[in-house]
Amino acid sequence: MKRKQFVNFNTMSDASIQWNSINCAFTGTKNVKFRYALDKDTRYLDVYVNGEKVMSDAPFEATGSWGTWGETTVQLPFKSEVNTLKVVTTGTEGPNIDKITVSAQ
Repeated sequence: MKRKQFVNFNTMSDASIQWNSINCAFTGTKNVKFRYALDKDTRYLDVYVNGEKVMSDAPFEATGSWGTWGETTVQLPFKSEVNTLKVVTTGTEGPNIDKITVSAQ
């Protein structure tokens, strides 16, 4: 049986996920793709890079069900070394987040 692993945001505000040790060879804007599921409505997350809020209320649109995965990509600033990325709920529960992918812009 395949085990399903994802983060379920079930707290209305200030719940967070943090990724540590995101290594970048060069300073600059990177594409960060989130794979997530969300049954209905749009939910919003604040986004922090290296402890600094870089995006307020990033929208995550509904994917139609908790079993339907979708993707959204945002552009975020990273430095040329180890970075942290954190997303925080902003008053509504967040989407279920499966993974992120960081790539050059």
